[in-house]
Order: sequence, then C-alpha cells, then structure tokens
Amino acid sequence: MVRNGKPKKNRLRVRRVVDVPLCEVSGICSRRNANGRMSLIAVGDAEAKIAWSSPSRGDGSKFDWHKKSIAKISGSDLPRHDPQIEAVCADGIGRILLLQENPQRAELIDLKSLEAVALIDLVVEGRDKIARAWRDPKGSRGEGAVLMSGGHLLVAKEKKPAVLIEFGPPHSRSRGLVRGGALTDGKRWSIRRGRHRFVALAIWLPDKTLTKTCADFSDLAIGPDGCLYLLSDQSATLARLDDLPAGGGTAALREAWRLGDLDGKPEGLAFTAQGHAIVGLDTRKARRNLVLLEPAVANLQDGRKVRLT
Repeated sequence: MVRNGKPKKNRLRVRRVVDVPLCEVSGICSRRNANGRMSLIAVGDAEAKIAWSSPSRGDGSKFDWHKKSIAKISGSDLPRHDPQIEAVCADGIGRILLLQENPQRAELIDLKSLEAVALIDLVVEGRDKIARAWRDPKGSRGEGAVLMSGGHLLVAKEKKPAVLIEFGPPHSRSRGLVRGGALTDGKRWSIRRGRHRFVALAIWLPDKTLTKTCADFSDLAIGPDGCLYLLSDQSATLARLDDLPAGGGTAALREAWRLGDLDGKPEGLAFTAQGHAIVGLDTRKARRNLVLLEPAVANLQDGRKVRLT
C-alpha cells in the first residue's frame, strides 16, 4: 500500500528452502496448462541448461527436478557456456521463452520437439537515453519477461535506467498490460516460426515511489490474481504494479513487500497457485537456491483477498 507518496513495506518470511540442480539461478517461471496443472521452470546464466519440476498440489509439495541441456537444441543460437540467459517464461502448450541479456534477443523453445521455434532480436530504435543504454555492450539490458497477449513481450530492463519495455513486430500497436491482460493459462503465445525482429512499442518509466522502492528490476511475473509483479535484487523487495497504459508512460507501485533474509541474490520470481511468491537465488552452488515465501500476496477468491491459515 502507498500512503502519502511513501510505500509501506510488509515483510515476507521464508517458509521453505529448496535445492534446484542449477548454479547461478537467474530466472524462474510457473507454467499452468488449461487443466490448472502447474510446472516450475528454472534457468541459470552460467550454462545452457534448464530444470523443471511438477510439484504435487499445495504449497507444501515435494519438488522432483529434471534437468536438460538446451545448448544443442535444433535451430538454437544459444552458446553452450555463459549464455547469459536472464529470464524464462512459458506459454500453455509446452514452450518456453528464454531472454538473453547479451546479445539482446530471445528464443522460443519447444520442449516436446526439442527445437527452437522462434529466434527474436529485441531492438530499441532511436538515439535517446534508453535506446543508447539498450545498445551499450557494457550496459544492463533485459532481466525479466512476461508473455503478453497478441504475441507481444514485456521486458524489464534492469538498471541505468530501470524501465519496462513492450516489444512486438514493427508497425504493430502497443497493447499495454492491464490486470488479467497477460497470456491466459493454457494458451499458445502467437508467433510464426523463424527469425523475427521485435522493436520497442512502448516504454514505462518508474514513478518516484517505485524508483525509491525498487533500485533495480530483476524479474517479472504475473500472479494468480492477474496482476503484474516485480522483483528487485538490490532493494530485496517484491512489488505489485499498477496497470501499464497502452503507448507507454509511467509504471506505478500499488504495494510492496520486503523480502526476509536470503542467502543469495534474488533474481527469479514465480507464484504458487495459492499466491505465495517463489524466489530463485543466484548462488554458486546448486543448493538452497529457491525459497517459498509467506504470507500469500497474489491470491484472490471471489474478488477478495484470502488470508493464509
């Protein structure tokens, strides 16, 4: 909640710590099919591998991880070592989008057929500050991503400056992102096979309150309540954002939560079906690098918040 321009931060506690068989976890996401079955997917930026688990229902579930190399997937341009994968998101038919920071691109991979379906260059045109920062080989670029409806992609640029960018095909119109407007569970993300060039269609700069609350943007996720959430590593904060108007403008904070003591950098964000935040940690060892937090922050039932009991 924001009062008098100052964010009030509640505190989230670590409920459970989980081992993910990856070093330097840089991104996580939850995938829900049309039947509501959830899978948790994790990537690291040290090597081209992914790990996934289909936990049993409920937040006290057991995680049974599987791991696969994605360096030799047919049609992929991902390098075997140091791929700089910073984020992952998934559609509802078994495909994942991997966001690279350098070069500025993304790949859509079909895990069933083990092939790269689409290779996407992400371009910010022009000569303004954000365009120059996006092209700077030493700068910070994409750190989080959300699949939007209509085949568009929302990307969080980490810092200097930290902004949200909507990418899509040239000459297409910005859609913005309202509550419930992201890609629906179980749905296919609309894109043709092959190589693509996506351009920045809209840019949202954080308002003063969000800037003070989140020093950087580390990941994005859509909660079960349909809202957009942002994770900040430097500020150790989870934030719920307001709607993003089509055409760009300002990204505003709705509510913020301070993360409890974490043994690692919080770099990945996802949610359980009950609205509990799941945070992936960048650690050197493949252990104690995923935490489930409480209380639930993104749960809605019949339009009302549900308290954890």
